[in-house]
Amino acid sequence: MTNVHIVNHTHWDREWYFTSMDALVLSDQLFSDAIDELKKNPEASFVLDGQLSILDDYLLLYPERLEDIKRLVTNKQLFIGPWYTQSDAFFTTGEAVLRNAMIGIFESKKYGEYMPIGYLPDTFGFNAQIPVILKEAGFESAIMWRGLHLNQHVHSPYFKWSSLNNQATVTVLNLPQGYGTGMLLEPTTEFVEGRLDPAIDFIKQYTDGDVLIPSGNDQLAIIHDFSKKIEAINQLGKYDYQVSTYQDFLEYANQQELEVYSGEFREPVLARVHKTIGSVRMDLKTMIFQLEDKLIQRIEPLMVLAEKIGIHLSNRLLMLAWKKLLESQAHDSLAGCVSDSVAEDIRHRLKEANEICDSIENTILKQLADYLALGQHEILVVNTSPNRFKGFKTVTVLSSKPNIRFFEAEAVVIHQEFVASRENILEETPAGNRYITELGYYILTIELTCELPGLGYKVFAFEESEHDRKQFQCVENKLSGNDVTIEFSDGIVNLNYKGIRFRDFLSLVEEGNSGDTYDFSPFKDETEKILRFEHCECKVEENQQKMILQGKMELPKTIADRKANQHNTSFAYQLILVLKENDQLFGSIIFKNSIMNHRVRLQIKNVQEFLKAEAGLPFGMISRENQSLNNWEETYSEMPVNVNPFEKIVSGISKDYRLSFFTPDSKEYEYQADKLWITLLATTDSLGKTDLLYRPGRASGDTTKKGHIMMDTPLAQQLDQEVCFTFALRMDDPSVQEKVLHQWKSRLLKPSISYQKQTLNYFVHRIDNKIQSLDVDLSVQGREYSMLDFGSAEVFVSSLHRSYYDSSAFIIRFENPTSAEVCLPIRDLFVGKKVTRVNAVEELLPYTENITPYGITTFLIK
Repeated sequence: MTNVHIVNHTHWDREWYFTSMDALVLSDQLFSDAIDELKKNPEASFVLDGQLSILDDYLLLYPERLEDIKRLVTNKQLFIGPWYTQSDAFFTTGEAVLRNAMIGIFESKKYGEYMPIGYLPDTFGFNAQIPVILKEAGFESAIMWRGLHLNQHVHSPYFKWSSLNNQATVTVLNLPQGYGTGMLLEPTTEFVEGRLDPAIDFIKQYTDGDVLIPSGNDQLAIIHDFSKKIEAINQLGKYDYQVSTYQDFLEYANQQELEVYSGEFREPVLARVHKTIGSVRMDLKTMIFQLEDKLIQRIEPLMVLAEKIGIHLSNRLLMLAWKKLLESQAHDSLAGCVSDSVAEDIRHRLKEANEICDSIENTILKQLADYLALGQHEILVVNTSPNRFKGFKTVTVLSSKPNIRFFEAEAVVIHQEFVASRENILEETPAGNRYITELGYYILTIELTCELPGLGYKVFAFEESEHDRKQFQCVENKLSGNDVTIEFSDGIVNLNYKGIRFRDFLSLVEEGNSGDTYDFSPFKDETEKILRFEHCECKVEENQQKMILQGKMELPKTIADRKANQHNTSFAYQLILVLKENDQLFGSIIFKNSIMNHRVRLQIKNVQEFLKAEAGLPFGMISRENQSLNNWEETYSEMPVNVNPFEKIVSGISKDYRLSFFTPDSKEYEYQADKLWITLLATTDSLGKTDLLYRPGRASGDTTKKGHIMMDTPLAQQLDQEVCFTFALRMDDPSVQEKVLHQWKSRLLKPSISYQKQTLNYFVHRIDNKIQSLDVDLSVQGREYSMLDFGSAEVFVSSLHRSYYDSSAFIIRFENPTSAEVCLPIRDLFVGKKVTRVNAVEELLPYTENITPYGITTFLIK
């Protein structure tokens, strides 16, 4: 007889159509009840959904229950962690998923042991590098549901999952019918014969051995008298049911001979994965993407530098910013399939996290500038990478004159704003107060071509100039480089690459969206409209050429207007293309959204059909070819459309060309024939709808369950919101090396960090005039300093941050985003420093200087 392992758990959406405060109120009774039930029944156990944040929230209400919780955790009755929140696994960076584990594990230590399983039971699919992330966080196993295609990926729901390099491997327990399979466990014939036994029958099609059944569901309380109910069910059912834990079942699974799979899980077979969810509420998504980059590329390494030179700020400040981001990256939250009330909460958390980051940076730079006694005509420029920098940084300078000249670097003013003088301004002096006329000044945005040492700073001096910036109007509507030329003709943008003309290379396309906050879905029989440009202006500046394209089209404002073919609302848009030296092509798309229920995408047109796409994902790239959609209803729960995620870069590859696209602002692409699309936004009016063209049947989001309501989401329309989307493009032969593309990505990700100590405007930074100068000496002298300089070493740094456990150390994680093993020159990189190999949660590992293909290696440095 088959043994069926039943695990008592709850799945706790921290927010969804209800808010996190609503969930907190629910936890008051439900978590208290769970603690009391476990205390009464020492043989019982309960899984608190694999996320620690909800327990921390509960302890704010009941700090006196900490000892009860610690005792239950020690007794292996209450299973907590390991994550801080239940993360999305496609639209987060690999480093953000690692921070989720790192902070979850760090915070769990106040309770005791955490559940050492990568438990993600409701995430909308999984990127192919999750095994790398799990292993780096110290996990050997994962529990998941969505995205698996049984009999295609693997035959059994219990298997081994390997990363792209086939080196990092974890044991996976899939829940073919979800985390609610055994919900409402009742020892009745109706329940056993109508729900429980049939669930086992289904799973038995795919495995001959024991079966795992989770018993619980969304926001459900602990099942009381669990053991007694299982005993009674055994008198009614046809299987041998037993009280179990996930760890017990993993021990059983690891004794079996398991299949091995390498790749992603994104097939909507057992459950929907919402393949087009990557573009709903793009305003929030873009904020999240940019905050990730700010924390990883900017603030974390800046705090390492600050600590080294003697500017001390709490690591808990950084953790607090991360927590607010991680709360916003839970699978429903980042996906955007939430109510408007929750969307407002997410926006506020992101605002708070950004404020923490900005003020950390402001404090460090201001105190360093004070210590160095910077003059008003000096600017501090920081490099947060241990790789030396050579290129341009975008900096802001306040000047009484319209231009400036640097003595040791080339500078070009790319934007100029004049702030008019003010009368009767109070000035406090030692002789008393007086009223003066405050003179006007210029805010200059400057591209500074410079060289910077690794993980350090350099001070640049300048003088003010009356000469206005040089800018010439082009006679032709053309940008001309070496191998690349951009021209505007007859309303379209053409690219000339090495003598080959790519006609209609870049355009914007628009179409209606009858979908909801889970899925885009087109209107039947509607085709995309090309948004043509009507006006072109080209300028030649000192170090770049710029093309400004503007257009306007009348579009239907509402669904009703679209169905009636009423084009009654003006939609204006702008595309700015910038061509720099070495054929570097940058772009930005700007518009204010005036249309409801629609999707806007950037279209890139090749001269050949794309054969495949290669998309960035954590620590590498994955190759994808389009799959057939014929007769999809026979297999899938939603149309498996060929819309996919990418992390920062995606390449469309044809016979003779590799067209690569970079953006920090979107993570959704599609290709068909000779066209590649990048989604800019998809707006909608509803949390969930039924019978969509791409997703027939029931509504997602419970909106058509008995007693539920349809939920309007006017904020998801993004009406009157300004959209500014930035990108970079490059053309290569298909044989271009992976390393070259990742070097390109790394350069584009490097932030511009600068500070000017000036008296023209104390509110360029929010708290600038409140930051106190340090009374201690810093460990720096002079106008240039490097804490860690890798020189010309070709290494990719994925992360650089302060240790969570050792205040005298920092962590550096190297990545290898290529298919060849890499040996790190550790002795050359860390001369005079103590180097220890650890994982992301700072557990000791055997020392190695090798990184496997598409792998990562972490070191603790003293």
